[in-house]
Amino acid sequence: MQYPIQLRLAICSVVLLTLTFSPTSALPVGHENQPFWTEKSAFVEGDDIFVVGVATKARSFEEGRKQAFEQGKIELMNYAQITSLEAQGLVIETQMTYEEPNPEGTVTVYRLLRVPAAKLVAIQGRLNEQARAQEQSLEKTRQELNALQRSLIEKQNALEGHSTSLQEKSQRIEVQQRQVEGLLKQLAAKIPGTAVSATNGSQTTDSLMKQLKQAEAQLDEQERLLSEISLRAKSRIDKEWEGFKNKCNYLEKGMTEEEIRAIMGAPHAVKAWTWDEFRHSNGSSNHVEVHHFWRYNGRSMGLRLAFSKTGILIEKIFEFPDGGRIFCEPR
Repeated sequence: MQYPIQLRLAICSVVLLTLTFSPTSALPVGHENQPFWTEKSAFVEGDDIFVVGVATKARSFEEGRKQAFEQGKIELMNYAQITSLEAQGLVIETQMTYEEPNPEGTVTVYRLLRVPAAKLVAIQGRLNEQARAQEQSLEKTRQELNALQRSLIEKQNALEGHSTSLQEKSQRIEVQQRQVEGLLKQLAAKIPGTAVSATNGSQTTDSLMKQLKQAEAQLDEQERLLSEISLRAKSRIDKEWEGFKNKCNYLEKGMTEEEIRAIMGAPHAVKAWTWDEFRHSNGSSNHVEVHHFWRYNGRSMGLRLAFSKTGILIEKIFEFPDGGRIFCEPR
């Protein structure tokens, strides 16, 4: 069947317009030529680990290769949980690249990177060891900070106690001053009405003032003596505490009674255990049976040593008059 020439020209124009304005996604893009690894992010093959870095819409192939390499390193760090590859001395090799241009003039680059699996595992092990060492160091630092905090709290409490003592002394002095002022006012009110002469009145007032000053001096002397006695007692208590601590530092758990006696001398008292003392000594997790105790008594504190049935030292405790107890730990 023959069509007129005008109809044939119209049909050709429609076909050309259809091909010209067809969407790009409908045209073949050639993805069937891509290597299999471009669809992966990381995989293991043999003794090596492979990761894929992708750079899309790069302005040139050279720029795309660099971007793909950096993206591949990021994939490898995420895969191996390593924050810095160069710092660990890991050499990354490029196995192959795949490049393809994009319709808008940019390029897409796939870069396959390879690292030995054994090398990566060794780095991970070394990093884990370093992390454990850092955790131990941090824990030690935390314990030291806690000890320092406890020491500061103890010093603060001691300063508050000293401040309270000074405040009480100040209050006593103020009371004494008010009493003296009251006595002087009473004398000033009574002297004009007395039958003594002005001279005798002046002498009486001077005598009373002298007696008041002597009384105040006696109070100050008593205060000084009390302070000296307190300082001597504190010094004696401190020396006794240091003496007990020094001796206790030479005692080790597992020593026999003979060894203890050679260091500490004969005990002041020997006592079999009671249930309360047994429970305090052993707690709920350590069921070592306590057979008897030795006690070394001081004037301000004491040292209690717990022994097993076989006469082996198993516990060292400082005891205080207020019922407090502290374990004696080695230096």
